[in-house]
Amino acid sequence: MKKRLLDYMCCPDCNEDFKLIVSSELKGEIMGGALYCAGCKKKYPIIEGIPVILDAKRLKDFSKTKKNWENWWKKVRKKGDVDLYDKLWRKAEKNLGGEPLYKKELFQGKVVLDAGCGTGRYIESDFSKYDCKEIIAVDIGRQVFEAMSNNNSENTHFVQADLTRLPFKEGIFDVITSHGVLHHTPTPRRTFIRLSEHLKIGGLMAIYVYHKEWAHHSAHKKSLFLDAAYAFGVMIWQGIRKIVSRTPHFMIKGFAYLMATKASIEAALENNRVTRPLGKLHRLLPPFAYMGVNFHERLVRNYDHYSATFNYFHTIDEVEDWFRAAGFDNLEVVSVPVSIRGIKKSTRGDLQGPLTIKHYPLIDHFEFRREWERLYENTNKIRNKEDN
Repeated sequence: MKKRLLDYMCCPDCNEDFKLIVSSELKGEIMGGALYCAGCKKKYPIIEGIPVILDAKRLKDFSKTKKNWENWWKKVRKKGDVDLYDKLWRKAEKNLGGEPLYKKELFQGKVVLDAGCGTGRYIESDFSKYDCKEIIAVDIGRQVFEAMSNNNSENTHFVQADLTRLPFKEGIFDVITSHGVLHHTPTPRRTFIRLSEHLKIGGLMAIYVYHKEWAHHSAHKKSLFLDAAYAFGVMIWQGIRKIVSRTPHFMIKGFAYLMATKASIEAALENNRVTRPLGKLHRLLPPFAYMGVNFHERLVRNYDHYSATFNYFHTIDEVEDWFRAAGFDNLEVVSVPVSIRGIKKSTRGDLQGPLTIKHYPLIDHFEFRREWERLYENTNKIRNKEDN
């Protein structure tokens, strides 16, 4: 932990400044010690250079998700492959003319909060290249320690904390990002609004959450039958998902392998002209199995969706309303839904009149997947040539 991180921090319960207690240092960084709040008499440890600001009583709802995610990073995820998937995402988005959520000019010289950093994948791939003044990354799980080992530079800081109880001062950040995290909290809208309280007036919020209708948005509201079938399938799938997410980890992992196998069978059927209709029909049968370019990506995606205690999907209109309620305007809905960025104009959400919203053309889900798979095949061909 760098001492200047204290400039941004405060007690999450009483908002008092922390007093730093140092027990060990290494090359100018505090590796061991504690943060003490004189106001409520609480002490939080600094472990391996990271302040751990967690309250066991308040973590009850998150405890299962937290444990599953920590197991996911250690036992399921392969860093090289997941980094490749991230690169393919950005390249497919660019090739299809999409507007990205993150751009360098929005981050240069800014103090940035990465809310739900995981192992720091977006710090490594994006933020570290954007000339940010400071990058403060927070995550509820142990993976934040891996994030620090991967990305510890002069302007990066790491905190283990709960997004619904952040140990930061109000109005302190220039930019807040959250990619694929808010939909895993008990009440995403409330978490978004609480998160926005730490953003300055005039600051930028950029988030991505799961889209309720991305895979089927071209058919949505055009066919009563498809709408009814989709809604029925999602209802069954959500019920199965809730049961699976509450089972022991070995069962979740086994179920993820089963779903990855189901997705592989469906992909094989759809790749053959004769069996393609059977493959499409099979894909519609719940429990739904998530697609991927290879077995590992299918495993990662299915584990991600079936392990989280909370796993919500949202419409674009719904998320736009979050921004309105938190006092934002000048929204930009970018190409991969639901990805939205906006400028904070008020602390009370009391803006009058309609919001200014720019809508970029949305990328069709299946077109996006086809481009992703094409890029992956090309990458494999290059790898094979290099190996030979």
